[in-house]
Amino acid sequence: MIHKYLSMAFTNALTHLRNADLTNGDELDKIALGLLSDEAVYERASQALRRRFVRGASVVNGIDRAGRLTRIRREKQNGTYIYFIEGADGSWSTPEERIWVVAMYALWQNKNTKQ
Repeated sequence: MIHKYLSMAFTNALTHLRNADLTNGDELDKIALGLLSDEAVYERASQALRRRFVRGASVVNGIDRAGRLTRIRREKQNGTYIYFIEGADGSWSTPEERIWVVAMYALWQNKNTKQ
């Protein structure tokens, strides 16, 4: 069951996930669906990411859709924090919705805790 508040906040992600084959889909989609299904899980992952930056990290690790280690950075613009993801070519881009940044970080956390 998708959480009502999160489904309103991340409409594009929800549309993507409803059309994705999650039985054979990639891990990032599965993590994102889990975050959208439980607000407490989303908040824990989001807070953990935020804490890393508050404690002084300029770049935080994540795992992208292809399963590659990627980097996440955050910049304050006009009083709002904007998150950027480093692409395979080294360029930085802003994801369409923050849920993807949180999912990339949560996927990285899951991989590191299983080792």
